[in-house]
Amino acid sequence: MRIFIAKLFVLVLLIKFFCFPFLQHAAENITNGQIVLTSSLTPAEQSPVDQQSKDNRDLARWDIYEIIFGTVLSIIGLALIALSLLRWKPNDLSLISFGMLCFLYGARTRAFEFLFDIPLPFWSYTAWFITYLVPIPAWLFSEQFLGKGWKSSVRRLWQIQIVFSITAILVGVYLQKPHAAWAANNIMVIIGIVVVLSNFFQPTLLWSRELKVLRFGFFLLAATGLIENIAPLLKKGIEISYLEGSGLIIFIGCLGYAVAHRFFQNEKELIAISHELETARQIQSFILPKESINIEGLSITARYVPMASVAGDFYDFAKVDENRLGILIADVSGHGVPASLISSMVKIAFASNTTHAANPAEVLDGINKVLCGKLESDFVTAGYLFLDIEKKNMIYAGAGHMPLLLWRATETKIYEFREKGTVLGQFEGIQFKNIHIPLQPDDRMILYTDGIVETSNAAHTLFGFDRLKDFIVSNAQLPAGQFADALIRQLFNWSGKPSEEAVDDDLTLIVVDYQHVPIHN
Repeated sequence: MRIFIAKLFVLVLLIKFFCFPFLQHAAENITNGQIVLTSSLTPAEQSPVDQQSKDNRDLARWDIYEIIFGTVLSIIGLALIALSLLRWKPNDLSLISFGMLCFLYGARTRAFEFLFDIPLPFWSYTAWFITYLVPIPAWLFSEQFLGKGWKSSVRRLWQIQIVFSITAILVGVYLQKPHAAWAANNIMVIIGIVVVLSNFFQPTLLWSRELKVLRFGFFLLAATGLIENIAPLLKKGIEISYLEGSGLIIFIGCLGYAVAHRFFQNEKELIAISHELETARQIQSFILPKESINIEGLSITARYVPMASVAGDFYDFAKVDENRLGILIADVSGHGVPASLISSMVKIAFASNTTHAANPAEVLDGINKVLCGKLESDFVTAGYLFLDIEKKNMIYAGAGHMPLLLWRATETKIYEFREKGTVLGQFEGIQFKNIHIPLQPDDRMILYTDGIVETSNAAHTLFGFDRLKDFIVSNAQLPAGQFADALIRQLFNWSGKPSEEAVDDDLTLIVVDYQHVPIHN
């Protein structure tokens, strides 16, 4: 939500600092009621577009309408382009193509000529070149609603139009005649209209409300466009001005409805997805331990930092009695909702095997039997540590997981237990192996997921085991909770990311400190 508000703020700034002065300048000139245009061309040398403008003349009422229409249309186009960039969706180009179409049509009017004091030859070239470019977003927009078309005809249409437009512009510049491709452009527009119209009658086309409104507007625009483009070809000297523009105004309204309907439909779907993700996050939060584990002689701290709203990392505890505790840490392949659903399955599988809590190998075997045949290509890595304070012993078994790290303060040395085993959920009949380790005063056990060591910086260098071990040694004096917080901060500093919202992988860390306490019978 904060990201969307920030994007909206940027859009408001764009409108304020660019579009508003644009309109204000136009309003001031229209209020004055006249404009002075200068030209370096003689009337004989001027193009048909240039000859419509006379030096030092009052604005006609139609000119004012055209300028207002062009200015508003250009601003709408710029706003839509900015909005589409802020809410970018590569698979939906309807908004940006509609914005480009509006902006180009607005720029082709006399609005820009009115607002900026630039010699008329420039506007002559600009008007013709924009004329060649306008069909590109129009055909691209059509593809967003009609699909690629029969035998990809709509897609081929805008691809060919791009090649033609570039060629027409280059020819106009080379010959110094911007209108050189005028007849060819009219023919291209006519062909394009026919292609798009024919695709409206595809048997497989599913008619929606937005498509029906769009069809009405396009038919009207097509009719006016055909008349305006065919008439000059049939009889030289015939020119029907503003007919296509009138059809465009109606079409713009239809387009606006279609784009707005699609935009708000997408937003509605995003809200629904966000709600589902929030529900999934709440459900996942329920499967993680809520209460701290209190066992005399142990100080236990857990840190869980998901990459997204939901994650595939999981940890849980199995308290047998006041002296014995089992700790499971697991990492599901992948991220997001699918991984979180699998972690829920791990929770259930672990709960059904707590009767064997004192035997890590048997616990992992039981979880594997539950998961096999249900994960397809996904898998789970896990490590299970069982602590017996009364016997001053711990037992560890791994299933493709990160090695257990033991900081032995009495020896100022780190031990690494790499009994990785095989991942869970893919192979039946796997044998897991237990490792027995004696407990000594001030021992620190560290269980973690791969996101800890695989956090990368701007140079794509991993944090790695060596840095993790150095951190353990240099911060061994910190209590378990402060140690865990300091390590998470170190990972954020290493990655250059400002907070847990920007992590590249799920992070889970469990720190267990053992202090020898005499057992009273």
